Amino acid sequence: MKPAWCSEAGSRLSIRLACLLFCLVIPGSPVWSHADILLQIESLDAQLTTQPENAELLLLRGDLYRRHGDYAAAARDFAAARLAEPDLPLLDFHEGRLLLEAGNPSAAEKLFDRYILGHPEEANAFILRAEVRLALGQSLEAARDYAEAIQRASQASPALYREWALALVGAGDVQWSAARSVVDIGLDQFSQDVSLLALGTDIALAENQPGYAAAYIERLPPALANLPRWQDRVSTLQCLTSSVAEDDARLCLAAARNELEIQARR
Repeated sequence: MKPAWCSEAGSRLSIRLACLLFCLVIPGSPVWSHADILLQIESLDAQLTTQPENAELLLLRGDLYRRHGDYAAAARDFAAARLAEPDLPLLDFHEGRLLLEAGNPSAAEKLFDRYILGHPEEANAFILRAEVRLALGQSLEAARDYAEAIQRASQASPALYREWALALVGAGDVQWSAARSVVDIGLDQFSQDVSLLALGTDIALAENQPGYAAAYIERLPPALANLPRWQDRVSTLQCLTSSVAEDDARLCLAAARNELEIQARR
């Protein structure tokens, strides 16, 4: 589904360019996915020879350089585009993403803040700002951005619900119950999604809520129940519910909490 601005783009940015750049936002987009990025850059080099201050072409080439991993060249193109046309649509978005990938989340956050003010309807901007905030250690703020993204997305994926829940997990154990509620919201739409069932189980085990953990495990497709990681979860559940020594139960709970916290840090 194309965003509204693909049919209502302003005079500074052609509809064609706006839609192309939107497609580049989506991981795994089929646009140019099988083309040689360097050949696309060479084509733009030729066009920019005769139009060196064409901000739209500079923006497009800069994003290709980013995808190629040449962050310095991408930054130069974005800077030139901003000099040529400071108010160019999408520039804050693409430069913000470059800064995030290049390891400068503080600068990226400012650009995404500004971009979202002008484009509050765009789910992808909230997703990337959530990644920025996770990089800055702002887990609760990241969770809010994931929630905003899901609200705006035409079709939110199970992975997006999982990222929202993990951001809440990362905010501390006081948020773990809320994280499990997010998993349940996701499962309302994707009832057999294994990644959500796994995360719900792990949260419940870490909370020492074996009843909830058992309920998630019961929903697991039978073919997956014997996989080693799920057998580990079943073993932890049995440890928390059987009459084992108190010290053993404490060790099982500590291991479950540690496993959940590791997931939130990834």
